Amino acid sequence: MYIYELHQHTGACSGCGVISPEELPYDLKAEGYAGCVITDHFFHGYTAIRRNIPWADFVAAYEDAWLRAKAVGDKIGIDILFGIEEGVGDGKEVLLYGITPQFLYDHPELRDTPVDLAHLSNIVHEAGALIYQAHPFRVRDYIARPWEPLPAEYFDGIEGYNAGNPEVDNLRAVNYAAEMGLPITAGSDAHQAHSCPRYGIAVDHRIRTPEELVQVLRDEEYEIYTVSTK
Repeated sequence: MYIYELHQHTGACSGCGVISPEELPYDLKAEGYAGCVITDHFFHGYTAIRRNIPWADFVAAYEDAWLRAKAVGDKIGIDILFGIEEGVGDGKEVLLYGITPQFLYDHPELRDTPVDLAHLSNIVHEAGALIYQAHPFRVRDYIARPWEPLPAEYFDGIEGYNAGNPEVDNLRAVNYAAEMGLPITAGSDAHQAHSCPRYGIAVDHRIRTPEELVQVLRDEEYEIYTVSTK
């Protein structure tokens, strides 16, 4: 089985990130992963990039971080895919899978405030990509009404298992996903090397392209991987 991390931050673009893009593939390999999706915080989240620069320069910082990690990953056999984690208001966040940097270059309206979740969901799907709610029911001081999930109709799935959440929050997410008929994923929400616990998905083949990632997630061709199964 090949294990993939679906929620990974770096210090290059996430204000809370520590690990560098160049270190990331080595850390993943040491932890037994075949690859990851880099989901650094984007414009309406805890970004490490100045928001007042031109849109193309802002997006280029994310593309550069991904390419730096990918260059190392290609050398050591670790698949590094591109994604983002974006804030959509009230401290709640979403994960975008199957996008490319070009998708972000093409949509400078994504810097508008407030974020239009319906529009975001629509353009993501038009691009053949997927949108998942990140760590629903997470309780933090900055999250308004954590007991209220975002509208299910905008999502392809729910991050049911987030290693940064207590078990009770994850259980609520898993139960909510079942109630809404949405698939669940798992991610570590990792920010530094040797994060513990480590979550993700297990598949029987490599995931090397955005299209392959979308296919795996859409067809639910994976098993949930958590520290208890490591």
